[in-house]
Amino acid sequence: MQVSLSLCWGFGVPVTKGRAVAITHHEELSSGASFAEPPVRQPRPVLWWSSAGVALLGFQVFVLARWALGPNFTSTDPGRDELPAWNSFVFAALQIGIPVAAVALLYLWVIRPWRKHGYLTTDAMIALAASTVFFWDMVMNYTSVTLFYNSHLINRGAWANGAWPTWTSPHANKLPEPLLIVPPAYTALVFSQVIVILWLLRKAKARWPGLGIVGTIVTIVVGLTLSDTLVEGLVLRTGVYAYPGGIRAISLFAGQTYQIPLSETVLFGGFSLGAIACLSYFRDDRGQTVVERGINTLKLNFKGKQAVKFFAIYGAIHLGFLVLYMLPQQWFATHSDPFPPGYPSYMINDMCAAGADGHACPGPGVPMPRPTHNP
Repeated sequence: MQVSLSLCWGFGVPVTKGRAVAITHHEELSSGASFAEPPVRQPRPVLWWSSAGVALLGFQVFVLARWALGPNFTSTDPGRDELPAWNSFVFAALQIGIPVAAVALLYLWVIRPWRKHGYLTTDAMIALAASTVFFWDMVMNYTSVTLFYNSHLINRGAWANGAWPTWTSPHANKLPEPLLIVPPAYTALVFSQVIVILWLLRKAKARWPGLGIVGTIVTIVVGLTLSDTLVEGLVLRTGVYAYPGGIRAISLFAGQTYQIPLSETVLFGGFSLGAIACLSYFRDDRGQTVVERGINTLKLNFKGKQAVKFFAIYGAIHLGFLVLYMLPQQWFATHSDPFPPGYPSYMINDMCAAGADGHACPGPGVPMPRPTHNP
């Protein structure tokens, strides 16, 4: 009868019951025995992405809770200027139509596949994560105001000063984020662009199968830049919002109240939405996205892996917006040209608080204020 005696390095030496068998180092080598290689631990990027997703979601819940429970959760005063009658009609239609469209699309992309398969599909997870990107909608105002919204729309201000730690630009909490337009629009008007471009890409690939990885990425980035420019150009004309802080040399309709800074459409549409499209399009032979690598090695049941997968997708999409949109926008915000004249009080909303007197709009030569205290 033999038992195994484990040495300090984990190699088993056979012994016979009743007498020990001595094996010298030389005999061990001559016997052809080899040391057991420790198993190589494979990297699991899915855990990195999932951790980022949990951290970002936690931060977002923290900020939104401070906003909703804080003193700045109040409607922004439109001021003395009156809203044209046609704007009231358009705003009513948008505040009804966009939420209805968002609910219908979420049913189509999320609920119906979930009911069919019994679990959230990859596409459904991407749609859900993309629908919450509205959190980053106002971050171009982080250091200096470059975005206006119309305060005649239903709003409760914005989750900026007093809610978002380290927020720099003053009075940014007065930005009237339209609650019935912005959150649902990230499904109805924003993520829908990704769906359309991916559909067109599949058509293009069928016609030009030689389109490689670089060609595919270029098609996605250019396509989403153009589609976002078109969509934003139309909505800007309704007076829902405006980009006063653009660099005119790279803006369409420069100097007009409805100008379109191409820095916005490239960073938001081409790069940030393009990253979502690439995440959805490029998958391995098992249908997994790049952020799911290593998920099959996790010792979790199906529901556990689904949770890890969702947070990995969530982390990739939101981290993409932080890196590709929020950070570079700060450079463009602090280098903007003077605001175009003609914005009414319900667009400015007392957000021009720069300069020595604290009442100037941001622009060249205008001192940029800092917070009165560290958050």
